[in-house]
Amino acid sequence: MEFGFKSFLDYFQSCFKWGISSSSVVLSLTFGALASNFELIIGLEPVVYLAFVLLLFMEFFTGIKASLKEGKKIESKKFGRIILKILTYTILIGIINIFKTRLPVPKIFDSEINIYSWVFYTVINLIIIQLIISVFENLSRLGYKESSKIFGVIGKASEKWFKLGNNDNQ
Repeated sequence: MEFGFKSFLDYFQSCFKWGISSSSVVLSLTFGALASNFELIIGLEPVVYLAFVLLLFMEFFTGIKASLKEGKKIESKKFGRIILKILTYTILIGIINIFKTRLPVPKIFDSEINIYSWVFYTVINLIIIQLIISVFENLSRLGYKESSKIFGVIGKASEKWFKLGNNDNQ
């Protein structure tokens, strides 16, 4: 082989110092396949889904800190709730996305109306808004004055539609 390499494998190992092993190839192929099909199945770009999961963790951990501050004990069995929430929301969003992308769209008065597209974006936005409100509520419970003000404004604006948490500390 040219350029001073004994073989293609010698060249490849020179380029990628960590070498080639069956486990690294399998791991790379697995993550590559998941990443390339993620948006197709779930309907969210991986970075958007990551932000969604981070928001879920933020809501969970601020809720735990607020409960501990209020003197409430945390039961260990409740730690599985975050995983269950992630799975539930992911499956729900994925199913609605499959309906949105795979069902034929009927024409009504020469216009295509995809009801599942509307449902998809409505569900995602309602979940995200609910999580954001919950984070502000938890931060308010933790004593952050800015969050109390924001939660107060959100609470007043949405109290005709939603029952929010205890607003005593506003």
